[in-house]
Amino acid sequence: MKKSRSLWVTLGMIPVLSLALAACGGNEADSDNGGDGNGEASGETNMEDFEVEAEEGAELTLWSDGDEQLEWAEEMAASFEEEHGITVEVEEVSQEDAPERLATDGPSGQAADVFASTHDRIGRAISAGLVLENFWPEEYEENFLEASIEATSFDGMLYGYPTGIETYALFYNEELVDEEPGSMDEMIDMAADLTDGDQYGFMMEPANFYFNYAFIGGYGGYVFGDDNTNVDDIGLNNEGAVEGVELLTTMRDEVLSGLTAEDITADIKTALFEEGSLGFDIDGPWAVRGYEDAGVDFNVMPLPELSNGEVPTSFSGTRGFYVNSYSEFPDAASLLAQHMSSEESLLAAFETTGQLPPHVDIAESDEIQSDEIASAFLEQAQSAVPMPNVPEMPLVWEPMESAVIDVWNNDTDIQEALDQAVSTIETAIEEQQQ
Repeated sequence: MKKSRSLWVTLGMIPVLSLALAACGGNEADSDNGGDGNGEASGETNMEDFEVEAEEGAELTLWSDGDEQLEWAEEMAASFEEEHGITVEVEEVSQEDAPERLATDGPSGQAADVFASTHDRIGRAISAGLVLENFWPEEYEENFLEASIEATSFDGMLYGYPTGIETYALFYNEELVDEEPGSMDEMIDMAADLTDGDQYGFMMEPANFYFNYAFIGGYGGYVFGDDNTNVDDIGLNNEGAVEGVELLTTMRDEVLSGLTAEDITADIKTALFEEGSLGFDIDGPWAVRGYEDAGVDFNVMPLPELSNGEVPTSFSGTRGFYVNSYSEFPDAASLLAQHMSSEESLLAAFETTGQLPPHVDIAESDEIQSDEIASAFLEQAQSAVPMPNVPEMPLVWEPMESAVIDVWNNDTDIQEALDQAVSTIETAIEEQQQ
């Protein structure tokens, strides 16, 4: 197989309809383009005439993840400084921690002007008014993958500047698997034949809703209605959701009989794949480097189609940069976020970190398409569903994972288990909204 560089990534389709220039208070961009100086645009804005200029004397702080991400961020900040003459201090703050720190440090003026976050963690900060809208939504909608635009939008408005997209796919050991399966049923049959003693044909984490949603969604289940924006409509106990969990029980019975949900952890299946004792493994691009370092002869393919002819709808995540609405220099900060998500920066991110670029032209380039592993994840991403970024999403994970564990371990009726999970989610949402 053709080996790729390490893939470290963090992967949607609501059209962004208008250009929003609202910030925390007025700025030069408002007045220069016909605004009223209070963040409200007066009439339509001509994209060709729209130009943002950095505030005089601007100095910026950028929060980025560490390791390779930090190295890339520092290089891009340096190129921004050279181009604009604006000093950028780069600090290591993880994309998981940044939105929470913004909530406390933003209003006090202690937060970064620009920060990295995954799209599913940013919803609360946006709804609290802590994030400035993207100044160039039409340009981003035209040039970026739909999945990344939907993921970094909130209530129909684009806030993020996408820099990376990820989802999971099917790894397979080429020493054990002769050819790629054409369907999920075929994969299960192949895995059953490979399972013998300490060798397993297939493993995935049944208790992890992040992974098993692919089957629930592929058969027609969904988290929230209206493209995961209507929390009053939960589709996790409909007919499709039941069929998706039934597929999990088929995997259990045909390949993983005798193993409880707790027996199949990420560490266990990773160890088995690294030692060559696992045929198929559903995992994400973060697993690539470890498997390469272990010397496994493997490849990656999109998740095989289901019995209904549909491709499993894996969850996707999109990493992006966001602008702090309390920034003293909102125009300069927006220009920095734009720079971090430019074609040049995204190509550098792929070369430095393996992060898959959500930019259409780069994703379709020979450099990406010639990489078997990168192109397989990007192909799966076309069928993926962005994890909901509404504040109610954290209330979904535990009830759904508990439901699947109950079915897997105790053969509880699937409809009954899912009905209980949805009831628990609905109650939690009602309490949160009070």
